[in-house]
Amino acid sequence: FARNDVDDQVSTLSHVMGLSLSVGILITLLINFAGENILAAIIGPASTASVETTKQVLSAALDYSRIRSIVSPLAVMGLTSQAVLLCSQDTKTPGLAVLVASLVNIFGDYILVAKMNWGIRGAAWATSMASILANGILVRKVWQKMQRWKDKQSQKVQDVPFLSLPNRAAFISLIQLAGPIFFVLIGKIMGYSSMTITAGSFGIAPLACHNVLMRVFFFFATCGDALSHSAQTFLPGLLYRKKLHEEAISTSLTTSARNKDTESTNDDSTNPRTFLKRLLFFSVGAGVFNSLAGRYIANSAGGTFTTDSSLVALMSRASPFMGLANFIHPITMTLEGSIIAGRDAGYLVATYV
Repeated sequence: FARNDVDDQVSTLSHVMGLSLSVGILITLLINFAGENILAAIIGPASTASVETTKQVLSAALDYSRIRSIVSPLAVMGLTSQAVLLCSQDTKTPGLAVLVASLVNIFGDYILVAKMNWGIRGAAWATSMASILANGILVRKVWQKMQRWKDKQSQKVQDVPFLSLPNRAAFISLIQLAGPIFFVLIGKIMGYSSMTITAGSFGIAPLACHNVLMRVFFFFATCGDALSHSAQTFLPGLLYRKKLHEEAISTSLTTSARNKDTESTNDDSTNPRTFLKRLLFFSVGAGVFNSLAGRYIANSAGGTFTTDSSLVALMSRASPFMGLANFIHPITMTLEGSIIAGRDAGYLVATYV
């Protein structure tokens, strides 16, 4: 996108959308055929007194996961579409998708859970319907953009389908770019999963406390994700323009051209370093707010999530650790987004080893 190479954009987009669909199908199959064993490992072994409770929790979690897995192919395509839209600096469509998902989820929960008493299945279907609509908006917008990009291009580019699998050379190129990010995501998933498994080994109450605090953490984590996406959206273009300016300066034949390029390079509005400093400033502010708000919820509003007084007290005792995580997360995600924008894959992977 920074180079504005339409031919490469169209072919790469076709490949990543095809791979996204394939990955989503694999996730659906994995959850439906191996989901019970995975969830049983997360919940942990049941004591003699809690065998029946553990079975009920496992059954409810399995029902929820299988219903949600139905829309996994579209959900993975939606995540890819969101990345494409952000790279093309379209922030309105992802915002619209989030708004639609929130409204449909709230309305669906009210009808299916509160009115029709479908319980966990109702919550799963409401979230699935919200996911279908939101991700459908994202995928449709990307399809429309691809059609516009293909206009006035060669017939070879116009014949590129919306969904395709890459050949060996293209797949290796994608792996070189996406592989390190995939490794980082797997590292995060393993980290969160290990915490869940550890909490489950202490019993149902610690696991419930962990899950509630994780929901609070992930709610505030959207601030960090937004800052990371901002870095990945705007920094590549700024870095590429800076590179062009530096190359122009080194090859300029006249003093006037050299001075003009130097002035444009030093312009704060196009300076990557200045942009990153601003993002870090916002990330520190977001971290302070998230930490204080998250701790307030855990300490003073625990009764909103449960009526169990022991669970509320456990949430309060664990709140300082969640507050620290909420403070660090926006700063970490901002720096991670800048590293991804600069394509320093080796350093990024090393931080998660």
